[in-house]
Amino acid sequence: SAFKPFVYTVAIDNGYPPCFELLNQPVTIVMANGKRWTPENFDHQFGGKSTLREGIKMSINLVAIRAIMEIAPVNQVIEYAHRMGIKSDLPPYESLAIGTGEVQPLEITAAYGVFPNEGVYVEPISILRIEDKDANLLEDNQPNMREVLSPETAYLMTSMLKDNVYGGTGARVRSYFAGPAAGKTGTTQEFADAWFIGFTPSLTAGVWVGFDNKSVHFTTADGQGGRAAAPIWGRFMKYIYEDPEIVLAPSDFVQPEGIEVDTICADTKKIATQYCPERAVEYFNKKYPPGKCQKHTSWRWRENEEPKNLINF
Repeated sequence: SAFKPFVYTVAIDNGYPPCFELLNQPVTIVMANGKRWTPENFDHQFGGKSTLREGIKMSINLVAIRAIMEIAPVNQVIEYAHRMGIKSDLPPYESLAIGTGEVQPLEITAAYGVFPNEGVYVEPISILRIEDKDANLLEDNQPNMREVLSPETAYLMTSMLKDNVYGGTGARVRSYFAGPAAGKTGTTQEFADAWFIGFTPSLTAGVWVGFDNKSVHFTTADGQGGRAAAPIWGRFMKYIYEDPEIVLAPSDFVQPEGIEVDTICADTKKIATQYCPERAVEYFNKKYPPGKCQKHTSWRWRENEEPKNLINF
């Protein structure tokens, strides 16, 4: 599931706002070998519709799969993932939405760094500089950087991934680290691996808990990314930000000018009118506003929902 953000990145970049809804309903996919694949959510439950924001917050498998089927084509997801720093080969199938492609921890951690870095990818390097015993500079390495996403798409993804930490599957981070943070959990089948990849405005870090031998794995739900990996990430960030020698002050994520904050109707997920009974705050790209609510256009909107009295003649 730590791969899901790449699917949602494509959807957001294609103009779909975080409040866009997809069905959280079972789906059957006929694979190339003729077999049928019927994926399920982790808890084996499903419901009506879920927004992209809710889908990533609660790591809903069926929403991610429907996204790659309907609004974020798999070939585009692979292109974006490679552009953002994933070097491993990725399978061109819908199952990629829930992480069937294997990647290295360093790759995916560096790719997540694009989100807080306003869409700029920074290639990881291990040696910054080399000096001799007399402090003469022998080598000075600068990381390769390139812009791979718009600042608006990067910020919207950051906003959605913050929800995963503030009340979603990565909420255990908050037990240890209170500063601004965002990220995503990941759990492989049979609890073989647990992941949490996350970032603050200044740092990106990834935690993988697992075994090279896939026959060895967790036997209970304690092997979930939210339980096994997220607390480690939270403690790590806590120590970093509290270390007096590092002196890293908490800051917030930078909101670009192309982002608009508005109130949406909790029912239609469109820009709210004064008559919408329930509302929520949402972020979206100014280029792709979700439109105005057409259901609650006057105080008489309930009349359209109430059954009319039938008169028998």
